[in-house]
Amino acid sequence: MNAASIKAIKVAASLSLTIVLALSFGWEKPYWGAIAVIVMATTESYSHALHKARQRVIGTASGVVLGFTLLALFGQQRELFLLSELVLGGLAAYMSARSRYAYVYKMSFIVAIIVALASGLSESLSFSLAVLRVQETLLGVVCYSLVFSLLWPELKDPKALPKQVIRTKQEGGLRAFKFVAVTLVSWSLWIYLPIPGGFMFPLIAATLGLSLIEFPYHYLNKILGLVYVWSAVVLSQYVFVLPLLDSVWQLGAFYFVNVFLVWHFFPKENQLPMRILGGQFLVLLTMNAQHLRPIFDINSSLQMLLFLSLILITVRFVVHLVETFMASDAELLHE
Repeated sequence: MNAASIKAIKVAASLSLTIVLALSFGWEKPYWGAIAVIVMATTESYSHALHKARQRVIGTASGVVLGFTLLALFGQQRELFLLSELVLGGLAAYMSARSRYAYVYKMSFIVAIIVALASGLSESLSFSLAVLRVQETLLGVVCYSLVFSLLWPELKDPKALPKQVIRTKQEGGLRAFKFVAVTLVSWSLWIYLPIPGGFMFPLIAATLGLSLIEFPYHYLNKILGLVYVWSAVVLSQYVFVLPLLDSVWQLGAFYFVNVFLVWHFFPKENQLPMRILGGQFLVLLTMNAQHLRPIFDINSSLQMLLFLSLILITVRFVVHLVETFMASDAELLHE
């Protein structure tokens, strides 16, 4: 058996085990643990994955505290909450280019926004949400570590840990500017257009925007195309396959097979976006099937796809404007 097949089996086993255990424990959002597995699985080595897992746990814990702080200070003042989001998100975007602990900054902000907005700016709902978020993340980390330690184990090599590339202050400033622009446009769309789903749209815009602003314009074009390819693959299974499954182990087998195929057929380094999008779209677009009482409503999945499309188009538009402006400014300096 080749290395690609072994890695695919271990990733698939980690993710399906996380979902099955979460449902067995009576937890309502197994996809958070599954996303933690996908993030770890897209790293270069087991040592790298454990390093990233530690940063994810630290970022999650600090994000929970930050989220409750935002709720306590600005839970009833939407304008001040937006201002705090711009400041904190801009800082996280800047530090994603300038700090060795870039992933901690990003996770702290993402979790804080989830804690605050997923509950509709309600402190009572946010506490249970925060506890569940920490539980799910830890479960994903434990399952991944356990499977990779027992199945074809790899030796941990401290020298294999990647070094965070520290970029220029200009790059950090550009990322911060892009994030602020994307957030302002997204909130404007949410306020002035009849977008359903409560705070879900600005929540996804903040979390996805922070992750995408570091990519160049031409790369975002490819991502937008991949979104619709994976959506068609996942939604067709959501409609025709998942409703036929009536037990937890069958659900686990469903995710095992799909994740195995993604990691098996796209193992190369330049195919990393295919693995990330394939894994995350599989989990997110079928999240309603992971409830204790599964829901098979295509409308919610299509709504999620609409949100992702609008946000990707917004990020693409902002990045294109910034890159065009920077290119024209550089030409003027050379003349």
